[in-house]
Amino acid sequence: MSDADDLAHRMVARARATSRSTNPSHSPKGNSRKQRRKTDATYGSSAMDDPRDPRTAGRVLGDWLRDSGFEDAVAAGGVEAQWEVIAGPDVAAHVSAQVMDTETGRTLWLRADSTAWATQVKLLLPELRRRIDEVVGSGIVADIRITGPTPPRRAPGLRRVPGPGPRDTYG
Repeated sequence: MSDADDLAHRMVARARATSRSTNPSHSPKGNSRKQRRKTDATYGSSAMDDPRDPRTAGRVLGDWLRDSGFEDAVAAGGVEAQWEVIAGPDVAAHVSAQVMDTETGRTLWLRADSTAWATQVKLLLPELRRRIDEVVGSGIVADIRITGPTPPRRAPGLRRVPGPGPRDTYG
């Protein structure tokens, strides 16, 4: 059985247990009129949040993520998953995103196809920070680092002419 199936089974069992413990019709004393009146008076109108109401799977999962401490990690993964929405299709086609945990917090590493795109992304940093806060949430990424392409590995040989090699871009 997978973790998702196990989580689903636990959520259903928890919902059933909550339903039995708060539903007066399942109580051993029966469903008396006085008991119903007390319950209705306790929770008042339907505008209040009633603990007897069923909760959606998304809400249960969100509560579990928050209680387990995984909410920020999932949100950080959302930066990578939503990168095209955050940066736009043109930038996302030339710049890839990866979130890593560091000593200072979560760092978003952006790797550009060329040095020209790395320079362009540096100019777009304020806009990218604003979009990350809008789409994923504020405070998810502590720092953003931009890197250009890595130069190809050049193996030295006997007949190699020494020199600086290509200068501007490697992509």
